[in-house]
Amino acid sequence: MGEKRGSTEKMLYDFNAAACLEVQLPNENWYRITSREFRSYSYPRRILVGKEYEMYEGPIYLYGTNIKAKEIVKGGVQYINDVDPRTLIQNNKKYGRR
Repeated sequence: MGEKRGSTEKMLYDFNAAACLEVQLPNENWYRITSREFRSYSYPRRILVGKEYEMYEGPIYLYGTNIKAKEIVKGGVQYINDVDPRTLIQNNKKYGRR
C-alpha cells in the first residue's frame, strides 16, 4: 500500500534489521526502536549481538529514503526538509484529505 504514497524504493539496511535496535535519547536512557527509524537517528545507536551490545557507527539516512544525511539538522530522526511525513499523513486523515 506504500506504493500509493510514492514509497516504491526498497530501503537499504547496513545492519541486521531483525536485531534488537536501540537509541540513546538526551535523558541518557536507551529505547528500543524500529529499523526504519534506527537508520535515521542521529543519537547514539546500538545493536544487540549475541548477549552484548555493540555501538553502531554506520551512516544516517533521511527518514524513508536511501539518501544519506549530509549534515545533522537537529537531534533525533532526520527528515527531508525537516518535516515528519508521518504527521502529514495523520493531518490529511484528520481533515478528510487523501
